[in-house]
Amino acid sequence: MKKQSKRQPILEVIATDTADARAAEQGGADRIELVAAMTEGGLTPSYGVIEQVVANISIPVYVMIRPHSRSFCYSPDDIRVMTQDVRVARALGAAGIVIGALTTEGKVDRSCLQPCLSEAKGLGVTFHRAIDASSNLPAVLKNLGGIHDASERNVVERVLTSGGKPAAPEGLPELKQLQELGQMLNIAVMAGSGVTIEGISDIVGATGITEIHMGSGVRRVGSFQQPVDAQLVTEAKARLIRAVQQLESL
Repeated sequence: MKKQSKRQPILEVIATDTADARAAEQGGADRIELVAAMTEGGLTPSYGVIEQVVANISIPVYVMIRPHSRSFCYSPDDIRVMTQDVRVARALGAAGIVIGALTTEGKVDRSCLQPCLSEAKGLGVTFHRAIDASSNLPAVLKNLGGIHDASERNVVERVLTSGGKPAAPEGLPELKQLQELGQMLNIAVMAGSGVTIEGISDIVGATGITEIHMGSGVRRVGSFQQPVDAQLVTEAKARLIRAVQQLESL
């Protein structure tokens, strides 16, 4: 059986403010997803929050670009707002953006993504869990793999997904399929939603995914009403490192 090519364990932590971001960095997180309004699934944070977080930590900050929680379908007015938000995030020093858009048929909405991606101008790009609301997850991944820059490199670095299920632990077969397709397309697949520290090993072992996205799982009592706990982040990162080492040894 052919070994998976070596990949680094990457832990991304959701932060809603500077204190969250500092705790995540202190605990060993590799990247921040900066959002507002987690009770609505995460919306674009204020410009002030972006500026403060970027100024106070050294790990990459990826900013959520999502103007509302009604759906993943966006109007021309929404697209203008999103494009402006990308422009500001880049100007404020963000390392990347987290974005997603679907047509009413549940397919990738390139007409929405294109102006936003053009404005990103070299920022890292994660396509968020809009993929889990799509009509066909592999088809979305293939479509994203067809978006290239002038150098023919993928514009979208990764997708964040639970395999189309409410929580990632429920979608392990689907995540494995996406991971295998992502390797062919050179797009990373990051598992998120409902991920606990105890469940990291199962996700990595069953799917081969080595990028893990955590929110409530690294907060006290597992609640977004509580701040990120640096010690829980440390435990999650250690568990992820061990799981990836075990994966590489197979």
